[in-house]
Amino acid sequence: MIQRVVVRNFKMFREESFDLSDSVILAGPNNRGKTSLLQAIAVWNLGLQKWLAERGPESKSKAKKRTGVAITRQDFSAIPLREMNLLWTDRSAALSKDDVSGDQKPGTPRLLSISLHGNGPAQTWELTIEFTYRYPDLVHVRPAEDTPVDAILEKARDILVVHVPPFSGIGPEETGLDRAYQDRLIGHGKPGDILRNLLLEVFTREENWKAICRDVEEIFQYRLLPPQYEGRPFILCEYQPGIPERLGHKTLPKLDISCAGSGFLQVLMLLGFFYARPASILLLDEPDAHLHVKLQKQVYDRLRQVARNRGCQLLIATHSEVLIDNTAPEKIIDFHRRPHRLVIDLERDQIREALKRLTSLDILQAEQAKGVLFLESETDLNLLREWARVFGHPAYEVLAKNPFWHNNKGRNPREARGHFFALKAVNPEIQAVLILDGDNRSLPDHEVSAEGLSVLRWRRYEAENYLVHPDALSRFAGGTSTDLFSMVSVERGITYLKNQLPPAVYSNPLAEHPYWERTPASKELLPGFFRASGIELTKNEYYQVAAQMLPGELSSEIKEKLDGLYQVLRSEQ
Repeated sequence: MIQRVVVRNFKMFREESFDLSDSVILAGPNNRGKTSLLQAIAVWNLGLQKWLAERGPESKSKAKKRTGVAITRQDFSAIPLREMNLLWTDRSAALSKDDVSGDQKPGTPRLLSISLHGNGPAQTWELTIEFTYRYPDLVHVRPAEDTPVDAILEKARDILVVHVPPFSGIGPEETGLDRAYQDRLIGHGKPGDILRNLLLEVFTREENWKAICRDVEEIFQYRLLPPQYEGRPFILCEYQPGIPERLGHKTLPKLDISCAGSGFLQVLMLLGFFYARPASILLLDEPDAHLHVKLQKQVYDRLRQVARNRGCQLLIATHSEVLIDNTAPEKIIDFHRRPHRLVIDLERDQIREALKRLTSLDILQAEQAKGVLFLESETDLNLLREWARVFGHPAYEVLAKNPFWHNNKGRNPREARGHFFALKAVNPEIQAVLILDGDNRSLPDHEVSAEGLSVLRWRRYEAENYLVHPDALSRFAGGTSTDLFSMVSVERGITYLKNQLPPAVYSNPLAEHPYWERTPASKELLPGFFRASGIELTKNEYYQVAAQMLPGELSSEIKEKLDGLYQVLRSEQ
């Protein structure tokens, strides 16, 4: 069983160590290294097997030194590659002048190494396989110099690695393929192209065929029929969409497996690899793909059961919330930050929420930012930015530089707390401030706030209410024009305000009044004013009014909110 993998100069990993020990789930967003880790183990296995075949004790090789074995791109079945230097981090397969030390020279080959540390029946072991780039179509591979040959052979006999990429479809027909070509198709991400070959191989062992048929019946209530190939140009694999005697039928139609749904084919492929390719290490890349949520758990439980019975170590890369929820935290490696093993249930819950809620941009910003601002809409962000500018508040520098903020889109404020909880999976130190409209005043703070999340509330119904100042609106409506028509339009707008606002509010718009707490200015008051003034202005453009306000027309509460968000976001500058 693998306990640890150390990778140097392989794809996205300049140098990284992974603590595996037992079957584990690799969880995290796309392009963070889950698949690369599985591929590293597959590449290690390919390199070892190639070297043993040509230089191992049973190869009768007369080489006296630990010479490398050439592997061509055509024979490199672990990963599809256009050029062999794509294996190296940043495609840098040679040392630069900044990398050299001692008597090294620029251009010296940069070693790519993959080390597996494990334990066997008698002792722990460590095996490092090194790759050296030669040409776009050729690399050399060898075990590290300090590894005894006899030990290599002894350990290699116990290590059987099978890598299963995501299911990518199935062809209408399939002929018998030799193992080398099957491996090449797997490495090229086409495991569906050998599904019939897998089933034919499973059929050669009666106990395995009975087991896979039983699994298919229990999971799908389908009957898998024996594959047929002898005397045929193609392998015939069929199933019946049900179990005849259970359904009260004597017979059911026989359908080619290519007629089945992608979920059925995905599971059939996984089971085919389990039973056709007994492995000590099984690498599964997104085995939950194409599967309904309920089916994901059922299949996952079955895979773990079969793996346990066979003494097989499972390494599964996934985005599935179901698989994560059904795995103990200590058996999950999180790839949101630098890969690390989880410890407590809270961390697992954060990973689940992160996979469900966060976009790639969320993750990128959370990694770089110290704080995040949650607002009801983009209108609120634009208003705050312009008010900060009018006040000369330092928050303007932050708000004007595309801060990390999340649009809560008027949803329940608890959604913001859930999003913040997910962000902490990416950056545990991140802070947040949530600014709520007054229509959420009935929701207690303790149901919204969390450690690191501050809740600020507008005392008025919404942020747009602070735009309603007769002098500011009159100046905006009049613009720079002094013609009679403009003056009449402004007067109509002001008359509308006088008719709508209580006299005490109109005469002193900065004072607090119960009217502001129950009136959403953006619904009727502001649209009515602009209609009366002959101005077409959408809610998203209300920031233009804020931009023309004067400091004396702004409520002191606005400065309080700017102070609060600045405390959280200022460290982004």
